[in-house]
Amino acid sequence: MSIHLDQYFSIVHPEVTFNITSIRKFINSQFVLQAHREMMPRVWRDRPMLQLRGQMIWMPMLDRMLYQASPLLRSLRELEERDMHISDIAPHDVTRDLILLNHQRLAEMELSNQLERKKEELHLLSLRLEEEKRKTENLLYAMLPKHVANELKEGKAVEAGEFQECTILFSDVVTFTNICAMCEPLQIVQMLNSMYLRFDRLTTVHNVYKVETIGDAYMVVGGVPIPVSSHAERVANFALGMIVASREVINPVTGGPIQIRVGLHSGPVLAGVVGEKMPRYCLFGDTVNTASRMESHSLPERIHLSPTVYQALKDKSYLIQKRGEIEVKGKGIMSTYFLERNLGATEQQIMGLTGCQDDRSGLST
Repeated sequence: MSIHLDQYFSIVHPEVTFNITSIRKFINSQFVLQAHREMMPRVWRDRPMLQLRGQMIWMPMLDRMLYQASPLLRSLRELEERDMHISDIAPHDVTRDLILLNHQRLAEMELSNQLERKKEELHLLSLRLEEEKRKTENLLYAMLPKHVANELKEGKAVEAGEFQECTILFSDVVTFTNICAMCEPLQIVQMLNSMYLRFDRLTTVHNVYKVETIGDAYMVVGGVPIPVSSHAERVANFALGMIVASREVINPVTGGPIQIRVGLHSGPVLAGVVGEKMPRYCLFGDTVNTASRMESHSLPERIHLSPTVYQALKDKSYLIQKRGEIEVKGKGIMSTYFLERNLGATEQQIMGLTGCQDDRSGLST
């Protein structure tokens, strides 16, 4: 039976003619042979073609060429594609070791890639965590003074502090009860949100601390939590800005601007954090009650001053009108005043709408 080897295989390496004379010239080279697809069994034709790698050995006594070879494989995947097993390779054949080493290298590369992906995921997670932390801190700083919030974050107990001088402001919306009775809840929320957004901006302009809002009532303080000598001027300028800002808020009942009442009082307070589940920075003392009385006894679109606020502002650049003596619930007869305007500042400056800091020279800092 005569079989020609070149009918079944071709030489891939080295590039020589498939005959004994050419092969003998490269006898010391490794030869790689590849099977012809059309000569393979039909069930193997869809698989990758088999390649053999080995040594050509010339046997002069037999006048024959012996090809000692093994399958040329690089990975376990190639082994599986050819329906072979690692046990099909001779134990002494380095191909077995190469396959296992290559498989180990690929596994290490995949592990390295997975670690890189995890590292990137952790980096992105860290960035998102920092962003959420920043949002949480901003929310906390909006609810509490910064130094108080930092102490709470560190797990420290925040002790109440006494402030000998401060100015407290209360405001409310005139006829708010009637507005609530005649409007949808969503309209009330929109009206209050429009008003509070304007007032909140003014707290930054005049550097006063917003204590809380309850319904339509808005409460701020100057000189707390950081004591300043200009607390009365800051709150007075803020109150003037509130009157202007309220004219931009629409009353859903009348279609015109809302009207607010404002009251101010100066005096000592005790301030501290109350509550655990939703802690708040609160003020306590008779000064708070008196400020509230100034607001409730005020008139629409007027800023009602107690005698202590008048004493703090009378020598400053403010136009103040004496209201006279009135009966104040729980306080008896008091001589009170109305704040008209700041003679040293324009409405633009009061509203913080000027283009540069120098234009705010009429405001206290």
